[in-house]
Amino acid sequence: MRVGGTATDLAVEAALAGLGLVSLFEDWLRPHLDSGALEPVLEPWWPRFSGPFLYHPGRRYLPAPLRAFVGFIGARRG
Repeated sequence: MRVGGTATDLAVEAALAGLGLVSLFEDWLRPHLDSGALEPVLEPWWPRFSGPFLYHPGRRYLPAPLRAFVGFIGARRG
């Protein structure tokens, strides 16, 4: 059975009920993987997550709150 959509909780619950596989961020599944409720499959082919990306319009007319947020995130990422 294939469950589609954006309902992350529904997808996890379906996998926990044995209805199929789920492909989500590892951090979202970690508690279930650690408890043994879910079993990882095909780990060598899991996509690597290098971190979030921030897309915004050019810097020319960037609103002050967004400029501050971009600066904050940039400083934290190095």
